[in-house]
Amino acid sequence: TAAAAAASSVQPAVSSLQPAASRAMGSDKEPHVAVREIATQLQEDRNKSNLKNADQLVDKIEEMKNKASNLSPKPLEKMKEVVYSWRDSMEYALKDSNAFGLATGDMAMCSWWYNPKVDLKLKAFFEEFKEVENALAAIKLQPFQELGGKMAQAMDTITPTVKDLHGLPDKLRDIADEANKKKTRPVADTESIKMSLKTDASINQSLRDLERCQTRLPELVDRTKSNYTKLSEFFSEAEGRIRDVFTVPTPCCWMSGYVMDQPHVAVIELQRHTAKAISSLGEFQEFADLLDGLQQTLIDLDVAKISDPVKQFSSLASRRLECLDTLVDEANPARSQVFASTDVKSRFLLLPGKKPLLS
Repeated sequence: TAAAAAASSVQPAVSSLQPAASRAMGSDKEPHVAVREIATQLQEDRNKSNLKNADQLVDKIEEMKNKASNLSPKPLEKMKEVVYSWRDSMEYALKDSNAFGLATGDMAMCSWWYNPKVDLKLKAFFEEFKEVENALAAIKLQPFQELGGKMAQAMDTITPTVKDLHGLPDKLRDIADEANKKKTRPVADTESIKMSLKTDASINQSLRDLERCQTRLPELVDRTKSNYTKLSEFFSEAEGRIRDVFTVPTPCCWMSGYVMDQPHVAVIELQRHTAKAISSLGEFQEFADLLDGLQQTLIDLDVAKISDPVKQFSSLASRRLECLDTLVDEANPARSQVFASTDVKSRFLLLPGKKPLLS
C-alpha cells in the first residue's frame, strides 16, 4: 500500500541517524570492532568540524602565553647597562673633540685640524643615540607579563577542553586496540568521556576573557616593536657608524686606516660596548619572537575559530557515543554510580544521616 511504501522509504533515513554503537549492537560485531568504528567516525567528525585547526591555534596561543609569563628581565637589564656605558663613552669623545683631539700617538697633534668636522658628525651620532636611549626606556616588560597571567586564566579552561575533544578519536582507538590485544571487552571511563563533550558556559566565558586580552594589544605591540626595531637597527649598524664618524675627512682621508690603528680611547670603548649590545640583543630575541607571535596570533584572533569547531564536534560526538556504555566495561563504576545518582535525583546532595538536600 501507499502507507507501507512511505514507511519503507523513511526507514533508511531514520537508521542513518542512529548512533554507530546502536547499529553495531544489532550486528554480530565484537565490541572492540564497534568501538574502533566509532573512533573512525569521530575522526571524520574531527576533520569535518575543523577541530584540528582549533587545536593548532590553541598550541600557538599557549606558546605566546608561556613566553609572556616567563619573560626574563635580565636581557633588558643588560641592554640598559650597555646603553649607559655607551652614553658615558660618547660624552667622553665629545669632551675630547673640543679639548684634546680625537687621535692618539703621533696622530694626536694632526687631529687638531680635522676635529671640528669629526665633532659635527659625533654630535649628530649622539642625537641618534639619544633616540635609541629613549626607545629602550620605553620598553616595559610588565604589561606583557600581566598579559601572560590573563591569558593563563583563560587558557586553563580552553586548552584542556580542546585537547580532550581533539584526542577523543585516538583515545577510543587505543581502547579498542587494547581490548583486541587482550581478547577482552573494551574498558573505558565513559562518564569522563561524556563529560568532556559538555562544553558549557565555562569555555564561553574563557573565550570572552581571551578576547579582552586583545583590547589594548595592538597599540602595545606596535609601540614596543617600533622601539625594539630602533634599538636593534642602531646597534647592528653601530660598528660601521663608529668608523665613519671617526674617519679622517678629505683631503687626508687616506690617513684614516693609520688613525684607526691607534684610535681614541672612546672608539675602543664604543666598539667593546657594541659587541656587548649585539650579545644582549641575541639574549633579547625571545622578547622579539613574543612580539611577532602576538602580532600574528592574538591581535586579530577570532575566537569563533575555536568555539565553532568545539561546538560542532561536541554535537556530532554526543550522538556517536550515546550507546558507548553498552559496548565497554566501566573503568570507574563507583564514580559512574555517583554521576547516575546526580542525574536521576536532580543533583541532590546526600549527607550521612541526613535527608537529601538540593545542591
